[in-house]
Amino acid sequence: MKKAILSTILLLGSTSLLADTTMCFKENHQSMSTIENTPLTGGACAGKYTVNDMKAKGWSVDDIKISQTATGMSFVYILKTASTVTPSSNFTGNQAQMEANIMAKLEQKKVAEEKAKVEQEIKDSAVIAKELYVNKCQTCHGVNGEKSAYNSSRPLKDLSADDMQESIKNYKVGSVNSMNASIMTPYANFVDYKEIKGINAYLKSINNK
Repeated sequence: MKKAILSTILLLGSTSLLADTTMCFKENHQSMSTIENTPLTGGACAGKYTVNDMKAKGWSVDDIKISQTATGMSFVYILKTASTVTPSSNFTGNQAQMEANIMAKLEQKKVAEEKAKVEQEIKDSAVIAKELYVNKCQTCHGVNGEKSAYNSSRPLKDLSADDMQESIKNYKVGSVNSMNASIMTPYANFVDYKEIKGINAYLKSINNK
């Protein structure tokens, strides 16, 4: 799916260039020494042809952009046929803009992947948190976090993860003077913020059904 989206971006972008100019791409490649023998995505390369293949077909490398990624390097090649005339300044501007657009898309993709990773970690924590909540919290706070424990606390289902963390911190440092402080403090001492986020995510998931 990711490759298909990137291919679409590059194919659409390449149509704005002259017919004898194309842009090909390879993401997260590991080695500079093998890139020219690796099939490139987009443009006339179409996921089938390498830089050396394109050279054999009469294309030459006009420009190359290399950027570092978390798992390797990303390469953007501008390839032109031997018959290409010297581009005008307007064309150069368009080419630069297209390269900038592609780099922006890659950055957006990186941000989206990091966000998805965090969301998955929270979901995974919620699975563990279910057992933790059922065994340690449910009796006082209710099956869905709907109870006001000992009529002196807010229902957990109405709290954000940060609200819960702040409350737990207050129990740990002894700044809570309510009647249930002596009951909650031992429980507060065995949970960390990751587990609190998991419990919060678990309660949100069962209350949004």
